[in-house]
Amino acid sequence: MAAERLRVKEAISRAQRCLEEGRARDALGLCETARKVAPHHPVLLKLGAIAAFQSGDPQKAIDLLGAAVARYPNDAEAQYNLGVIHQAGGLMEAALANFARAAELAPASAAGHYNKATALHELGRVDEAIHAYRDAVAADSNYAPAYAGLAFVLRAKGQLEEAIAAYEKALQFDPGDSQTQTGYGVTLQHLGRLSEAAAALRYATALDLDYSDACTNLVDVLVEQGNLNAALAECDRYLARHPGDSGVLAAKAIVLGESGALQDVSRLVNLDRFLVPERLTAPAGFADIETFNAALSERILSHPSLVEAPASHATRAGKHTGELIGEASGPMATFQTMVDDAVTRYRARLGDDPTHPFVVNALSQWRLTAWSIVLQGAGGYQASHIHPSAWLSGVYYARVPAIVKDSSAGKAGWIEFGQPSKDFYWTWQPPLRAVRPEPGLLVLFPSYFFHRTIAYDLDETRISIAFDVLPIG
Repeated sequence: MAAERLRVKEAISRAQRCLEEGRARDALGLCETARKVAPHHPVLLKLGAIAAFQSGDPQKAIDLLGAAVARYPNDAEAQYNLGVIHQAGGLMEAALANFARAAELAPASAAGHYNKATALHELGRVDEAIHAYRDAVAADSNYAPAYAGLAFVLRAKGQLEEAIAAYEKALQFDPGDSQTQTGYGVTLQHLGRLSEAAAALRYATALDLDYSDACTNLVDVLVEQGNLNAALAECDRYLARHPGDSGVLAAKAIVLGESGALQDVSRLVNLDRFLVPERLTAPAGFADIETFNAALSERILSHPSLVEAPASHATRAGKHTGELIGEASGPMATFQTMVDDAVTRYRARLGDDPTHPFVVNALSQWRLTAWSIVLQGAGGYQASHIHPSAWLSGVYYARVPAIVKDSSAGKAGWIEFGQPSKDFYWTWQPPLRAVRPEPGLLVLFPSYFFHRTIAYDLDETRISIAFDVLPIG
């Protein structure tokens, strides 16, 4: 027995070193081998889960931590770690349950209360989230992330002065956090304190030259001030370091529009050239596209991560899933192949254009991420938004409401491109293009194109799958 305990201890030590060195698969192998001797060892279960998650196997991580909390229900660390993995997978109710239990078991830990608050906020339970953030700072009055999270929620509720106070607390304890500094600047802008907002956001860009949100929000303030030359210079400064950044390209299009450079806007946001609808045909194994769409819809509606759209998303009065890419079989695996093929065709059609930032920064290799949006009643829609971390984005329609085909209903239920988000300051009239959804239609577009859905007043279900084309790594 003593020899077995020693082997387990050595395996834990070696696995920890592997994780520190970025060798997660080796760490997982060591933990799995040691579990043959000690299958219920709590450290092996928790360490193995971390290694599995970092190796790209979240289900294995969930299984290991599920075993840990089943056997050791009072292990706060296991509850917390399981919450983190559930939250990463979009399983927000499960994550909340784990974080709530972790906070109950370790009330002096600010992290448990903080993550409970983030889950509550994502679930739209804003007042409870505020309470949990306050619990976090009560547990640790120096815990900057809790003040920043509290400030974000207060700003969203319109309690701007309280948000400012919370941001200032966060910056007192972590003055070098560019995200917090950016949130502070945005809140000052909402209060109409534009000079202070610009100064705060300039400082945020100096703190992190690679943080695009700081740049785009600074540009937005400069546009509102009427300082268009400075706004354009900020865009070009950032794009010199990060050519093709979708968030900053979207901001630059607004600056160009406000400047009256409409030809430049039309070239950058070329709705005819870069917006490509494509009708897909039935993949192998399915009699027709209707059968395939029915299988996709069934999978989406039964997906364990399907919840009311989180507060941080663009969807209003609808539901979202978590990640859909990575299933080994079934309709989603087939869909992934179909999207990869469509992106390859799109990429080939672009040709070469060394003067256009979208074309010249086209990806030769990529990875996909995808999620579904389900609108099930009257009034559901998606607000105007972009996908700032991606190069190319798209949407596929598995089911659409009948009103979309009704010419008397105008463009209800359609997807529209070109109108900037209300989160940005703009006064010009941008070029627009609307596309009528239909089952089996795939629409590809640059990720910096603003897009929204037009609300419809009919109790019918609309199921779409949105996806991003991202650089590998």
